[in-house]
Parts: sequence; C-alpha cells; structure tokens
Amino acid sequence: MLISTHGLPAVLETLSVLIASDGISPDSAPANAAAGRLAWSWQQYMRRREPAVPVLDADLGVLPVHIGATPQGQALLDAFHRACLVDSVSYEPPRYAAGDEDRLNRSSDQISAALDGLAADWPQVRTLYGVLLPVVVLAPSRGLAGGTASSLPGVLWASVTPAWTPTDVQEFLLHELVHTTLFLEERRHGFYRDMRLLLDEENLTPSAIRTDRRPLDKVLHSIVVATEILQARIRLGTVHHPEDSLHPDSETLRANTLTSVRAVQKLDMEKLLMPRPIEMIEKCRTHLEQIVLCP
Repeated sequence: MLISTHGLPAVLETLSVLIASDGISPDSAPANAAAGRLAWSWQQYMRRREPAVPVLDADLGVLPVHIGATPQGQALLDAFHRACLVDSVSYEPPRYAAGDEDRLNRSSDQISAALDGLAADWPQVRTLYGVLLPVVVLAPSRGLAGGTASSLPGVLWASVTPAWTPTDVQEFLLHELVHTTLFLEERRHGFYRDMRLLLDEENLTPSAIRTDRRPLDKVLHSIVVATEILQARIRLGTVHHPEDSLHPDSETLRANTLTSVRAVQKLDMEKLLMPRPIEMIEKCRTHLEQIVLCP
C-alpha cells in the first residue's frame, strides 16, 4: 500500500501500471461501464488470470458483489484453493452443504454493514475496496476466516460468523485489502531476491500477528497488515477494541509488530529483499514508533 505507508494515489498508480503492462487500456472500456474505466480494466485483468471470475456490470458504489452457494461460487472456491497452493498455503478447501443459505445471507449482511460503515467513516478506502476486491465469495469454513491469494487477484473468500462484531468484520476486510495491495506492489516492483533463501531456518522471524516464526514473505505481509490495522483503529476510533477480537489488542499488536520489524532488520535484508519492501518495513517502523494509542 499502502494506505498509510505509501498513500491511496500510489495504490491506484500501481494498479494502472499493472493493467497497462497487460495490454489493457482503460480507453477500451465501454462508455457506460458502471464501475468506471479503471475498475472495468482491472476486472479484465482478473478474468485473464481466472475465467471463473464473473463478468461484473455493477456500479462501483455497490461493489463488491457477493456470491454464495452456487456453481459459480464453488468454481471460485476451487480457483481460490489452487491459488493458495501456489502461495504455499494449504488448508482444507471449503465446500457448500445443505443448510448454508441462512448463514451465508447473514454473512452477506454483516459485510455490507461493515462496508457501509467504512463508506461513512473512510469513504476513500470504501471506494478503493470496490475497485480492488470486487468479488466476495461467501463460504463457511471450520476455523478459518477466509482470505485472498496473490494469483487470484480481486477475489475475497469470506467465512464471517454471527459472533463477529461490526469492528471484527471491518478489520477482516481491511486486513485482506492490505494483502491485496501488497500483491499488486510485488507484481509491479518485485519483493524477494531468491524465494528459496526465505525458507532457511536462519531467515525465519516472528510474525507480527501470529507471533510464530515464519518465512520472510509471510512476515513482511504480517508487519504491513498489522501496521495498517493499528492506523485504521486510530482513524475509525476503535483503538480499544477488545483483545478477544480477530487481532490482538492495540498495545500487544504494536509491541509484536515492532518485535517482528526489529527481527527482520537484523537479517541481511539487502541479500533477501528488493528496495521496495525494505522501504516499506522502515516506514512501518516509523509509523509504529509514532503511534499514540492512549487518549
């Protein structure tokens, strides 16, 4: 991103560069493209990578579309599972079952309400969400919240439950939006000099959110996501969200993220990382040290 580490205009610039590099011109968008020229072009980019992504003709203000227990939904879940394997993330793929409809309808309502809250409190990010993540596939899972995958851009899998508070849902959506912006940044700039080196035991460092030792690509994402969640809490007035939420309480999250940053900065970063992620990590450190969490 990033919303705080690089700014919203930089996100849209990266999106435009990626679309242009794929030979897609916003000028080719239909004059009546409901979502706007950039969003339409991004959707063409998405579909070139995964034909299961639906053709969308909806106003930007109502995106993302929600897809549930349909053949189209299952095709997207299968595509998501394949994409996660590419990202070295393995899990039991969700499958629709009888009786899911009521829960999926509630999940859809929760997500819509969370996005409405963002539209009121942070309209720029709500607009960005409609552009970058225009498809939400709803599917229940045992113990997983859902997620995004680098090789299936623009699609969010969500397994929201009734136990989540409105703030939980907003943080989940923001969490995955940050991952998506990082996927775009990596496609444009390149992040890692040699992915094999990231798996070496000596290069494993603590994750900012899970706190376990993980490869640097996963830890980089955790650092940026955690920093952005903390910035969002300040912006949205939810700094004191309780610790039993999807993410740790704010003081713990900042402390864990600073621990991750310091561990990464002790590595031979020039050997492992390209300049862009090194810059991001340093900006995250600066933000974390300057954040004021107490009123």
